[in-house]
Amino acid sequence: MEQAPLISIIMPVYNAGVLLHTAVESVLRQSFADFELLLVDDGSTDGSAALAHELAKKDGRIRVLEQPNAGICAARNLGLQHCRGQWFTFCDDDDTMLPHALETLLVLAKSTGADVVRGGYRLLRANAAGTAVELPHPPGQAIIIHKPAGQGYLQFLQQSGPQFVWNAMYCTNRLGHLRFDETCRKGLEDFAFNAAVFQQADSAAYTPQIVYEHLERQGSTSACGNPAAVQVRLQYLPRWVQAEYTAARAWCPPQQLPKVWSARQAEFVTFVMHQLRDGRLPPKAKAAAWRSLQQALAACPHSRLDFWYALRHNKKQGAALFLFRTHLQGLYACLPNREEKLLQ
Repeated sequence: MEQAPLISIIMPVYNAGVLLHTAVESVLRQSFADFELLLVDDGSTDGSAALAHELAKKDGRIRVLEQPNAGICAARNLGLQHCRGQWFTFCDDDDTMLPHALETLLVLAKSTGADVVRGGYRLLRANAAGTAVELPHPPGQAIIIHKPAGQGYLQFLQQSGPQFVWNAMYCTNRLGHLRFDETCRKGLEDFAFNAAVFQQADSAAYTPQIVYEHLERQGSTSACGNPAAVQVRLQYLPRWVQAEYTAARAWCPPQQLPKVWSARQAEFVTFVMHQLRDGRLPPKAKAAAWRSLQQALAACPHSRLDFWYALRHNKKQGAALFLFRTHLQGLYACLPNREEKLLQ
């Protein structure tokens, strides 16, 4: 009987074209070789499925799964159903996994015994000319947490950055039963999945060492300036907030939960302001987004917003929270936009 690989890498594929070859090659060049790569074709119409099968013929570690088009969450879920590794991770079909990624994350997992481990990442965004521009961000500091962590949980989220899935690795025995919400198709699926992860995980570790390079292309569903995607993303906001609150409650003793949750709420406010600024939505859609956020926050206990705490820890979040509390959210667009300058 064939021995199961140590790591399963799930790569959803949809009309990736030549970019698929580059993404797959980045996985095959890993310094750690005991893995399987699951290429899950999500009803591609451009020949990506045929290319996936060609690549599988050349390397026995590649398996191809196919489904009618149902979105990235459904594709990832199909991969989760078929993965055989003790650990699983993800790679998008137009991104790059750095050569040491699997080795770095596996060493961190074994040395800490954590249920989920995360690494640093490099974010690139295509400008109007199609040139990829790096958007620098603070790498954070290495951190390990165990339940109950209280404010240590908040520190972990702040140090490890936005909770994407492609720069993380998960223990299959502990977390392999989790699934992505297939109703979430235009973003937030990573954040919602990781909120579910933290509801279940007992430990987590982060290293700032960069393991992944993510490219946000013009017109992609993850693009911040895609108005249709922004509207769909904001409709999912209440479920994301509720999932995050459940995760915070799982990690924080009752006496520490209010402070941690107040800081998490500042993240949501800032997120919505970014989305509305970059998505250029009409006034009615903006008003609906703010009502949705207010209702979502009000549905969770400990909904008090601590402006001074946010200001001490993150000036931009503090400013966003002040504008939110004074009903001047529209002024956020007047604040300096470093990303916009870089993309010019």
